[in-house]
Amino acid sequence: MEFFERLYERTRGTRLGLCVGLDPAPARLPAWAHRHPDPALAFLRWIIEATAEVAAAYKPNLAFYLALGPSGLETLRAVRAAIPPEIPVILDGKFGDIGWTAEAYAQFAFEVLRADAVTLNPFLGPETLRPFRSREGRGIFLLIRTSNPGAEAVQELPVQGEAFYLALARRVLSWPGGGGVGFVVGATVPHALAALRRLAPDRWFLIPGIGPQGGDPATAVALAGPPALIAASREILEAPDPGAAARSLLERMQEAAGGQGRPSAAAARALARWLFETGCIRFGEFLLKSGQRSPIYLDLRRLVTFPRTLEAVANLYAALLEGLVFDRLAALPYAALPIGTAVALQTGRPLIYPRKEAKAYGTAQRIEGDFHPGETVVVLDDVLTTGASKREAIQILEEAGLRVTDIVVLVDREQGGREELEAAGYRVHAVITLTDLLETLAAEGWISPETRDRVRAELAGGAR
Repeated sequence: MEFFERLYERTRGTRLGLCVGLDPAPARLPAWAHRHPDPALAFLRWIIEATAEVAAAYKPNLAFYLALGPSGLETLRAVRAAIPPEIPVILDGKFGDIGWTAEAYAQFAFEVLRADAVTLNPFLGPETLRPFRSREGRGIFLLIRTSNPGAEAVQELPVQGEAFYLALARRVLSWPGGGGVGFVVGATVPHALAALRRLAPDRWFLIPGIGPQGGDPATAVALAGPPALIAASREILEAPDPGAAARSLLERMQEAAGGQGRPSAAAARALARWLFETGCIRFGEFLLKSGQRSPIYLDLRRLVTFPRTLEAVANLYAALLEGLVFDRLAALPYAALPIGTAVALQTGRPLIYPRKEAKAYGTAQRIEGDFHPGETVVVLDDVLTTGASKREAIQILEEAGLRVTDIVVLVDREQGGREELEAAGYRVHAVITLTDLLETLAAEGWISPETRDRVRAELAGGAR
């Protein structure tokens, strides 16, 4: 059976699994392990026994075993032998060479150690894959966008209008023998997770970087998986009860998977954090365009200054669009124009926009972009308060012969706009409601419970 088919079986068809790292750092071994002749082996056997029920795969990192000295490789072979045969093993060696050297690496990984898959560095090109792909049934995970902070200096370099990691992934998809290759993508770079998932919807991702490195497994799953393996090492190895830690992590992952075509609660939490950290959410006293007063203001025009956040936000819109039938996107000026452009780039769907006023020169047209009467468009906007501005824009679109059935927004302020639009026959889809946004901000400690309660009370009392 092919490696990725085994992962499918091991994850019970969900294509979402926990990959337990087996990294024996001597300084982190518990005191009891040092009473054994091989402390690292004793400790990792205990980890395997505690986690085998929930682990979709195990991932020993070669560096930790080399650091043990001459006995390290024997420890690694013994650890491999202790893993139940039904659980795949990924040797994390980050190999990356060509010719006889690559062949020697492949021989060690697959014949000496009997690993089921490896991690590879693709810097040397498609020849790096050849000796590993020639072993029937084995798997490969290529480093595409790693979790370390310094990766940005290289992996985000612009290449023909896109980040290097995206250009690399696009090229890998065309390599001979690249069809059965997974990607390593860090949990600390949610924008990359989302962008790569849209580029490669069926590729297995191996996602490191959770826990101490700062990545959130629920957010990673919400944006990237399935199919995905969340790799966890220290979060399990350093836990008092590794089995309980592994089960808890898997439960969080499964909860985050969400429903088809709709962002999950974890994605909503990520969105709340992004909006708060970029200053797109403000608290005070504000006068809205509708004439209402509000203790909270959502200034999504600021997203243009934070391109990675804008990219991730666009992917949340794209998730809502997956279940809709339409020909074109229609973004409303002004805040939704950059959002609409980002969504169009992510989805490949054409974009138009209705002008707030007709041009007094040139063609004097009310709608910018190419379209044909009779087509269906989805209206995109940033925030829904009342339905007035949406109705004005929809009128322009419908007068031009276009059909509008759905409206997609980032935040529904729950102030009557949804009810107004749905009463007029339009379907409204929101990534998050203002209630959920406030609850998330308070739950994560970004605002105080007192601020949450005050804002909710003022909105409920009519100060909207």
